[in-house]
Amino acid sequence: APYLVAVLAPGLPDPRLAVDCTRLTALSLLAFGLAGYCSAALRAHRRFLAPAAIYVAYNTGIIATMFAFGGEWGVRAAAAGVAVGGCLMVAVQLPSLWRQLTSRTPAPAAAVDGPADQERPVRLALIAAVLLFALCRQSQVLVERFLASSLPAGAISHLNYAQKVAQIPMTLSLMVCTVTFPVVARALADGDAARARARVQRDLLLASCVVLLGMCAVVACAPQMIGLLFQRGAFTASDTAATADVMRVYALGLLGQTLVGALVRCYFSAGRARWYPLGVMGVGIVATSLTGALAVGRWGVAGIAAANAAGITVTAVLLLAG
Repeated sequence: APYLVAVLAPGLPDPRLAVDCTRLTALSLLAFGLAGYCSAALRAHRRFLAPAAIYVAYNTGIIATMFAFGGEWGVRAAAAGVAVGGCLMVAVQLPSLWRQLTSRTPAPAAAVDGPADQERPVRLALIAAVLLFALCRQSQVLVERFLASSLPAGAISHLNYAQKVAQIPMTLSLMVCTVTFPVVARALADGDAARARARVQRDLLLASCVVLLGMCAVVACAPQMIGLLFQRGAFTASDTAATADVMRVYALGLLGQTLVGALVRCYFSAGRARWYPLGVMGVGIVATSLTGALAVGRWGVAGIAAANAAGITVTAVLLLAG
């Protein structure tokens, strides 16, 4: 943890708190992986209630831990709450997953033309492509934190609050794609590319309309949203104004975020390793890094948010072109 903090946030004046929080949140890695696996399995069988409930369980774990230990542990209680919330994400899905697993008899293994081990490299390549893409996409956040670590105190908090609130429209828009993803995957598995393409086009149109409406709301009402949600205690009116400014800039990349989230599922749902999404995500990360490095000195956190929007928009355009 000390080495990770030193690399990812070299500008922190006192990294000890960040090191402690990194160690506590690291306890959630296994739980997050299991929760994602359970969600994917349930959604593949068109069971959406339990996967949707994981976010309620996750936030409940964080809030309960902060109430119980916040006075003694401070912000470390929030980090511990992430680990508790991760465990609850798994627990809330286990009953539905168990019922699904025990309600049907396993299907007989499909016949293959050659030895079973011939398929293994393809599966491993597909897993590697998906994992590397996810890692590359998450590194966009790491680039932001790296650039913001040398800014005055509060900059990283402004970025984080602005990003969380601004992404709500994107989350709502991607719910459509989450529900219809099994339809697209089944069509591609059946070789019906026309049906899959038609479904994806409808999903992209609807998701884009939803996120654009949300983006307009974020841009128009950013100060009111931040003030209502956070302006109390140590979060002052100046923090509200700074966070609202950053959130408006973040909103410029919401359409790109939505398109990337929707399109990448199509690339991987055919069951073959596709390296193109990883390549274009890498291009987006480079664009984010270069733009952020050039803009942070002049515009501060707003420049970092603009770099995020620029990088993800580049990725979305390249995915559409591919």
